Amino acid sequence: MSSSGGGVVTMANVKAQGYSSLGTLAIDEAEVRWTPRGGGGGKRVSKKELASATWTVFGKYATCCLADAEGDTRLRVEGFSKKDRARLAEALSTRLGRALEDRDFASTGRPCGRPGFEGSRLVLYPPAGWGRKVKDTTEEGEEAVETPLFEVDVRGVSQCVLPSGVGAKASEPKEVTMQFVENDAGDDADEHQLVELRLFVPPEVDGTRAAGLFDDDDDPEADQGQRVDEEEDGSTKTPAAQKLQEHIMKRSKMRTVTGDMLAEFAADDGTFLLPRGKYAIDLYGAFFRMHGAQYDYKILYNDVERFILLPKNDDVHYVFVIALDRPIRQGQQRYQYLVWQLSKRADAAVDVNLSEADIDDRFGPGSGLKPSLEGPFYQLVARVFKVLSGKKVYTVGKFRTTDGRHAVPCSVKAKTGQLYPLERSFVFVHQPTLVLRFEDVASVEFERFSGYGQGSATRNFDLRVTMKAFGGSSSSDAAKGGGGTEEHVFTSIERSEYKPLLDFLGTKNLKIRNFAQAEQAARKNVSEILGDDDDDDDDGVRDDDMDDEEEEDDDFVPEQKKPKASKKASSSSKAAGDDDDDDDS
Repeated sequence: MSSSGGGVVTMANVKAQGYSSLGTLAIDEAEVRWTPRGGGGGKRVSKKELASATWTVFGKYATCCLADAEGDTRLRVEGFSKKDRARLAEALSTRLGRALEDRDFASTGRPCGRPGFEGSRLVLYPPAGWGRKVKDTTEEGEEAVETPLFEVDVRGVSQCVLPSGVGAKASEPKEVTMQFVENDAGDDADEHQLVELRLFVPPEVDGTRAAGLFDDDDDPEADQGQRVDEEEDGSTKTPAAQKLQEHIMKRSKMRTVTGDMLAEFAADDGTFLLPRGKYAIDLYGAFFRMHGAQYDYKILYNDVERFILLPKNDDVHYVFVIALDRPIRQGQQRYQYLVWQLSKRADAAVDVNLSEADIDDRFGPGSGLKPSLEGPFYQLVARVFKVLSGKKVYTVGKFRTTDGRHAVPCSVKAKTGQLYPLERSFVFVHQPTLVLRFEDVASVEFERFSGYGQGSATRNFDLRVTMKAFGGSSSSDAAKGGGGTEEHVFTSIERSEYKPLLDFLGTKNLKIRNFAQAEQAARKNVSEILGDDDDDDDDGVRDDDMDDEEEEDDDFVPEQKKPKASKKASSSSKAAGDDDDDDDS
């Protein structure tokens, strides 16, 4: 189990919290380090960081917790036998000058207790009479000390909300949900993480709060028998669950901000379709924050994959899609795409809290950012996010529907939305929001309408997009049309959009499974592939001068100034080698 040599004490077959594999703990005069079996990764605590060490026995085995001066747990190692205490205490004392203190936790098995706080740690104590008390010797004699049930550091909380109440007095919150920061595993792919913890807080019983719900001195409302819903003067009191949430929020790092706010957008400036609601946006140098009525989010620019700016078919709004590498969470729901609906008003203004010299120094001359920006609101949003984050903003390309728009109305399952064929991807908004890169597409197929009604079957068709299997697909699989494990079917597409879609997709090196039939139907009669007896009079133009790149949001031309697609525009674009539809701001 343990050995020593060369001033280093090692203890094998122990496990660090958050890891499923065993490893070795080593203690020398400079640090304590734990290395998983097989090497690589691991954790370490330097002598300077280490302020205290505690020893706790759980059944047959014991755990050692190493903390810094602020009480943060730097390393928790479990799997020691009881006889290892003496050797571990000696190693910590002689090598690092730290004492190993005993700390007990209650093991009554009770599923409830009284919350309290020790610094930034939320500690749950057993109810009166249920927990074991130990004697602590002080200068004034011995006094009883309660043993806690468990503790958790709330500085790792990324979200703390009050879900809607249920049952009796449903309007009063009874549950506190804490979500914790989910870190990338990196080299420590074996590491486990606590991501969510829910605490049920009983409401008032016969008009009184449970005794000792809050035991810290800064909660004057925690006296036994005190009314929950009314003060002495009849004013409303804070429910117990909300009080606990306020304590957690005060001690967590959720609202800790480093640096100055560079720009902001009010909650009334737009509406988020996903997650639904109104959120105010604050932008900083390395991240942006979303403030809602119930949820707050802090999102690093490094966690953003891309931004997408799309005009809606209603001619009134744009949607700004924020694609995340690390989804945000609301309860059990994850959101990889944030969809922000923006108005097209042209008289918007945004202030950037930087001087022109600071902007040129941080982002370079010609970044497009100024201390005061004016123009269409959707352009300002795209420009500010692009410059501050350093991420590209993609927008629509050359595809046009028969009426000159960029999106095809359709449905995914029971949800209606708009499908945008971009230069390198399909984008469907808004629910579910899908971003399907062409490089991940195994094949596309035009199909007869699969919905209800014979009349609809003669006026609509479906587009089936099959994605490649994880890790790619072989040519033989692709030839069989079975190269993908995931399929997306866009239904109820108007028959008039058949030829524009076929012409556009034919230039993107995508495998169209029924291409020969589809091309013949497009030239002659769509009914040959769709089973329709009516002629297709669509006279859409195929543009052979497609760019291979989606353009970033640099000089976005307002839609009202864009030329409509035509044969003349297509030929002139081809001659000039330029695409007026892909520029953005």
